[in-house]
Amino acid sequence: MRYPFTLYKVKSNLGTMWHARFWDEALQKYAHSRTTGVLVEGKKEHRREAEEAARKLIPEIEAAKTAVSIPQGLPVTPKVKSVSETLLVEYLQKFWKHDSQYANSKRYVEKEALSVEYVENNFNGIRLHVEPYPGFNGVTVGNLTKPMLREWFIWLASRKKYYRKHNGTLIETDKILSSRRANAVIQSVRVAIRWAFDNEKIPSDPFHKLGEITDNPKEKSVLTFVERQKLHELPFTNNRARLVLLLGSYCGLRRGEMRGLKWGDIKNGIIDIRHNYTNKEGEKCPKWKSFGKVPLIPAVEELLNSIYEQAENNSPENYVFASPVNPGKPLSNNFFRDTMKKAIAALGITEEQQKERALSCHNLRHTFVTLSQLSGLSDAEVMVLARQKRETTFRKYSHVPQVIDFNAARSKIDTVPDNVPKTVSA
Repeated sequence: MRYPFTLYKVKSNLGTMWHARFWDEALQKYAHSRTTGVLVEGKKEHRREAEEAARKLIPEIEAAKTAVSIPQGLPVTPKVKSVSETLLVEYLQKFWKHDSQYANSKRYVEKEALSVEYVENNFNGIRLHVEPYPGFNGVTVGNLTKPMLREWFIWLASRKKYYRKHNGTLIETDKILSSRRANAVIQSVRVAIRWAFDNEKIPSDPFHKLGEITDNPKEKSVLTFVERQKLHELPFTNNRARLVLLLGSYCGLRRGEMRGLKWGDIKNGIIDIRHNYTNKEGEKCPKWKSFGKVPLIPAVEELLNSIYEQAENNSPENYVFASPVNPGKPLSNNFFRDTMKKAIAALGITEEQQKERALSCHNLRHTFVTLSQLSGLSDAEVMVLARQKRETTFRKYSHVPQVIDFNAARSKIDTVPDNVPKTVSA
């Protein structure tokens, strides 16, 4: 520890005075000078008195160190903490904002803007399942380690489900957080930390070779050929309700794509998938930019023609599912949910079966992929019609074991094709 000050002599009109130069630990030098007001006189030059005066000046010097001296006319530039020094929770909250550096990079550099819903889901995951974890108190991004993350995984895997009221109150439920949701929260943190590592903000990635919580997801349910045909025959008085079921199960449209469908997108028996509509963002491009064309079977084309003739506004830019109460907007999500719910009940599927199969509008898209495969289309053809670019994703939509006719398969296995010789020569 260095001595807090040194004394030196300065000549003035009043005579030679003792001055003191004070040590600055941050600068690692004696950087602050003050006069002690003590004259250099006598045999001992009043050095002891000068030292005493200098000690009394120490509080003033310490206060001066905390003040930033800015030349007049120049703006104050506050010191910015590095990512490594930033508290983990604070960093994650800022990372999952619509105007963060990561979001802007996606939007302007990669030309793949993150959806509002995606950003908000990640932000809420941080609020509900990262911020409350006591093990992250005081932990900075640079101090995060693999053992800390493993402890958090254990805490997260046994955590109850929570939701936050509009007033900010956190409400605990009786259910355990699903592995799928827990892994989604883990991914929120993983993406943010790896972004910091890839951009050389931290020296190492604590997520390296760190997996996730084991999940055994329930397979999506699909309709059988018979159930899909019954959907087509249900006595709906609202043609748009019937159209929801047919566009989903015979064309593979997502709900947002149905809401964004315009009359100008339909031509010569083909739907040109160009739009998607969500409540938070309005009209946008299809999910994952999955533009494409889908052929209409005669029943769907006939139904569309009927709706077109009855529509109050069937201009090319008007929505097929135009809302009668909100001009310029499509029907709400509730219309699509209620339509599916009523249709499932009309098929004779019991409440218990409905709960077990968890059928929704999106299950119709899975139905389209599965039944198209069984109808004789190749996997490559179905991928194009479903507008899926990755085979791994496509496989998740195929549920052939659920609807295969094993009796028909047995008959085909046991039948000798006509073009195959009935006997085998020796």
